Order: sequence, then C-alpha cells, then structure tokens
Amino acid sequence: MTTLSGTLLQPRSAIDCAVMPNAVVRIGDDGRIVEVAAAAAPSAAAQGRWIIPGFIDAHLHLPQWDRRGIDGMSLFDWQRNIGYPAELRMRDPAAARRLAEQFAAGVIANGTTTVAAFGSPFASEVDQTFAVFERAGLRAIYGMMLNDVDTPCELSQRADEALDQSRQLAANWHGKAGGRLMYAFSPRASIRCSERLMRGSAALADMLQCYLQTHVAESLDELAAVRQRFAEHVDEVDVFGEMGMLMPRTILAHGVFLSAQQRREVAQRGAALVHCPTGNLFRESGLMDYVAQRSAGIRVALGSSVAGGPDPFMPRVAVQGLHTAKAIKVHTLPRRSMQVPRPPEAWWMLTRGGAEALGLGDRIGSIEAGFEADCLVVRPEPWIAELPPEQQVSALLYTISPHQIEHVYIAGRRVGP
Repeated sequence: MTTLSGTLLQPRSAIDCAVMPNAVVRIGDDGRIVEVAAAAAPSAAAQGRWIIPGFIDAHLHLPQWDRRGIDGMSLFDWQRNIGYPAELRMRDPAAARRLAEQFAAGVIANGTTTVAAFGSPFASEVDQTFAVFERAGLRAIYGMMLNDVDTPCELSQRADEALDQSRQLAANWHGKAGGRLMYAFSPRASIRCSERLMRGSAALADMLQCYLQTHVAESLDELAAVRQRFAEHVDEVDVFGEMGMLMPRTILAHGVFLSAQQRREVAQRGAALVHCPTGNLFRESGLMDYVAQRSAGIRVALGSSVAGGPDPFMPRVAVQGLHTAKAIKVHTLPRRSMQVPRPPEAWWMLTRGGAEALGLGDRIGSIEAGFEADCLVVRPEPWIAELPPEQQVSALLYTISPHQIEHVYIAGRRVGP
C-alpha cells in the first residue's frame, strides 16, 4: 500500500475542478486507487504538496524528440529538412534505443503519464521502443509510421509488407503490460498513403480493436495537396470516411481547418480530435477553433505535437490552447460573444477529458477509487495555497513547471523523477 498526502486537484468536468486540502490517497499493490479521503489531521509531510492526475499527451512523434525548437520553416519544409531525417536515423537499432529511452525519461520528467505517439517506418524500432516503454513504466499508444506515397524512398514502404509488420507488432504488444501498452495503426496522412494502405490500416485496427492515428486538415498546403490528389472526394474527412478510417478508436491530429460539415461527420463517427495549439502556432499553420470543435460534440484531447511543437510540458500546451481561443474571440469581426474555455477546462483536457477522448476515461485521468493511479506529486509556489480555490486552479495552471514535480506514478508504480 502506498499513501500520498497533500492538496488534491480533481478535474471532474469541463467546468468543475475541485480542490481538496489535506487529502489522503491510498494506492493498492495492484496499482489502483483504493481510497481518497480527508486526512484526520494535517501532516507536516503534506505541507505545500499537491496531488494531481498525470498529464495526457495525445499527439507527438518520438523520432523528433531531440529536434524540438527548430523554427523558421513551413510544415512541408520542416518535414523534408527535419522530420524525415529524424525518422531515418531509426534504422540504427542503437540510435533508436537511445532515443526511445530519452523520450520515455523526458516525457515522464514533464509529468506526462500517457502518450499517443507516432514511431518511425521501421518495425524493428517500434518493437524495441515498446520494450523500452514496458521497462520505463510509461503508458503508451504507439505504432509504426505508415506511408507509401510521395515520401522519401528510404522511408517509403510496400503497403502489404507494412500492414503485415504492423499486424505482427499489434499482436506482440497491444494490451501488454497490464493494458498499459496499446498499438495504433499509424498512416501518416492521406496524401502520403495509398488507398490500399489506408483501407488496410482501418480494417486491421477494427479487427484487432487497436487505435488508428493520423493527421487531418493541418495546413493550407496540405489542404491544397488533398484537393489535387482526391479531386473526386468532397474533402479529406470524406476520404477517411470512404477508407473506413473514422471509428471511435481513431485519433485525428490538428484539425485546424475542419469545416462545420467535417466537424459534424467526425463527431457522428465518434473519432477523437487532438488540439495541438503550440504546434499549430510554431509551424504557423493556423488557429484551431476549439470552441467550435467541442460545440460539434467532438471528443478533444491535447497534444504537444513534438517536435512540430517545441514544448513537451503539457500545462504550457493547455495554456496556449486558452490563449488561442481568446485570440479567435477577440480578433473575429464582429467580435464573438462565445464563452472561451477557462482553467478548469484546461485541467480537464490535460487529464480526464484527454482520457475520455482516447477511450480510457474509465481507467485513468482521475484520482478516485478504482482508477489506475497515474498521478503526480508536485510542490508549486506556496502563495497559491493562500488563494480561494477557484483562483488556485488558475494560478496552478499558469505557474506550474517541470522542476516542481517531485514524484510521478503510473499504474501505482513510482517511475520518476
């Protein structure tokens, strides 16, 4: 039995984030939370400590982990000059293992307990990376990058071979480590995949009950390329629907330029969307209208988009999401009157909301009895405790930093720092 004590932050919904001083969280030997209760008396050890759910990063690229912060290029130029060469390194098993270990340690040090990440187009790297995740204790949705059209020849695959390798990786790893490791069939984008590869990915993901992750409506250049290649289709969401790729376990990254009709289609099919506000701005792709996506009924998670996004610390990504919504509100003419998201919603997206978007809302994202104990012990600036609870929720979001994280638990096991 592990016992944590301190002030508990509990995001309950998009509008309700509770603060419970002098809380005690008891974690059983099976990694699940046994009890959340008020302490009989305040303890000296709990003074200044907070217990919060672990962060969920629903979109990033492992091969780009050590290429963060390289600015000054459009999306396609960045892919050619930074993204593709970063993936090509993963052919080397030693280099791939080192980067996987750096990635796992890095995201955990930033308080992220669950990732949904793309790998490289090399099956050996993905297999090895899963083994690293298993040892590190990370909770991960991961998969081999799939692409066989308009991609450098060193990274391009034969569709049937890539699908067979992905199927074998899914058989080896999906549901392993007590369900902590999950496989995602990962076609890069509609303009980088043949119809055979997209249809095959969707069919296998559905048959094996795995995830499917891809990119959608990320930039104006991408939209133009989609229109040119798929002239017979209404738009990219129509392409994905025709290929069978829109399912409840589908994770669509970015969605900057989704129309109202596309939003309705994504919502009706039950697919999740990942908002990547830091990445969208860093690459100058655009401002995703989070309020419109949520109003359409789409399940939305947050993603750092590393390394298209420069920052892996998810509270800063959430803050940028708030800023993006405010910017859309104040710069739209006539000025919008809609309610922009507030700090409680940001905390919810970082934790329980992200878990629900990924179909894991009954297992993680909340510190309550029966849930797996993915949580952080942090020591924020002491003046936050002097504020009213609703102000504490906001101040903690805007001021928390990685160095304030004392412990990280995933499935009840302390994994860092």
